[in-house]
Amino acid sequence: MQRKQTIGLGVLLIALGAWALLSALNVPWARLDQLWPVILILLGGMSLYGALARRPRDAGGVWFGTAAVFCGGFFLAITAGPYEWRDLNRLWPIFPAVMGLAWLAAWGANVREVSNMVMGLIGLGIGALGFAYTMGQLGAERAWEISQWWPLILILIGLGLVVQFLVQRR
Repeated sequence: MQRKQTIGLGVLLIALGAWALLSALNVPWARLDQLWPVILILLGGMSLYGALARRPRDAGGVWFGTAAVFCGGFFLAITAGPYEWRDLNRLWPIFPAVMGLAWLAAWGANVREVSNMVMGLIGLGIGALGFAYTMGQLGAERAWEISQWWPLILILIGLGLVVQFLVQRR
């Protein structure tokens, strides 16, 4: 294990252990059932830092780090913030949108991986349509009509892979 990874893991384990100890001692602000998403945010931040520090940048690490930070932040808003688990019935589109943002971040780390850009735009599009539906801006009948176009996603992914092959071939 590299030196920076070792120190990062060590600091994470110390923080997690201290947190678990405070929680076991019933310190009210240290409840693991509310603050566990912070672990996901920290792991994502470590992954993001490590992926951006590498040369060439690690697009997969950027994707994971970005997705973990955003998902951790969303889960923290549920466990300790203004939302509740039952709000997921209308907020579920955040997940394809977050994945879309993560793919766009991965594409930013390596612009030659065009398929990441395509996947990012698809994820954001699905998230936007999902929010339009769950927030009542898109009726059930219209949503059904739009859902019939799902094979277009396969075509777009295929085109992205072909373009990526052509770009990377040069």
